[in-house]
This record gives sequence, structure tokens and C-alpha cells, in this order.
Amino acid sequence: MYKPFSNLSIVLTLLLLVGCNTLAAKKIWPTNLPERNIFVDAFLDNRQINFAEPEVIEAHLIWIVRFYQGTILYPNGWNRVSERFIASIDKQKVKKRMAKRVQALGILIANEWSQDNGIRRINSTHVATWGSALRTSAERADQSEYITKVEYDVKALIDGSLEPKKIDYERYYPSEDYDNF
Repeated sequence: MYKPFSNLSIVLTLLLLVGCNTLAAKKIWPTNLPERNIFVDAFLDNRQINFAEPEVIEAHLIWIVRFYQGTILYPNGWNRVSERFIASIDKQKVKKRMAKRVQALGILIANEWSQDNGIRRINSTHVATWGSALRTSAERADQSEYITKVEYDVKALIDGSLEPKKIDYERYYPSEDYDNF
């Protein structure tokens, strides 16, 4: 015998569970990332809109989390790379100042990199290049000079005054710097 109210109650229960799950997902934001609303606001601003469906925003935020925490294919997310970079600085005052610059730089990069492919001006190759050069700058103790170059390049990429193809490792550490025995 068909019971319409039984089926309806099952459907309603499932919808409520999905809704609760979605609400819970929105509240869970990793504590080792900048505030969630920074990225939501940038997402809306980049598209010049005031509202986006929650599913669209959540899908975008997944890319932000991947940028900071890494992925299986690229396990060295911005958090890990920048922590190592900051740890390579000896002077406490310089370390604090550099940590603020690295955090601001990470937000700029993440906001641009996480955009849809047709919109973004920073791609995964750029991020990998900067990560590799970041390690080199720590080894060579020229962290401040390196960060200044990357800050400039990131802003120039975003405003369109620098071509994306110009970003490569050689831009920061030319091959003549290496002993290619």
C-alpha cells in the first residue's frame, strides 16, 4: 500500500539532513587560514556582484583551502612553505615583519589563483615557481629582497601590467647564479 506521507517525510528528513550538513560545512573553517570572509568578499568583488549561491562560494573556498593546506599532488601548501620561510629568518623583529608580509602576499595570491581559469591571472605554475624560489631565498638569506620582487610581480599580474608568461624561476634566480659544473 502506498503511503504518500511516509515518502514525503523521508524526503523532508533527507533535505533537512543535507541542509544541516551544508550549514555545518560553512561554520567549519580551518583556524590556520586567514578569515573566511576575506576570500568571500574578494570572490564577490572580482565578479562585481553582491551575492552568489552558497554552493558556488563553497566550491570556490575549497580552492582557497587547497592553496593554503596543499593537496595530494602538491602537498606543500602556502602554510607549510611560508612557515619554513619565516623559520629561516634569524632576527625576531624581521621575522614578525616578514610574517605579516607573507600572510598578505598569500591572501593576494590565493584570491587570484582560486578564480576560474578564464578569469585568473595567477596559475599553479606561478605558485609552484614562487614556492621553489621561496626556498632558495631562505637558503641564500635574501628573503626580504625576494618577497619584495614577488609582491611587485603579484600586483602587476593582477592589474595586468605583467604578462603571466614572464613568471618563471629564472626571473628570481637567474641561471648564471648557479654553478652548473
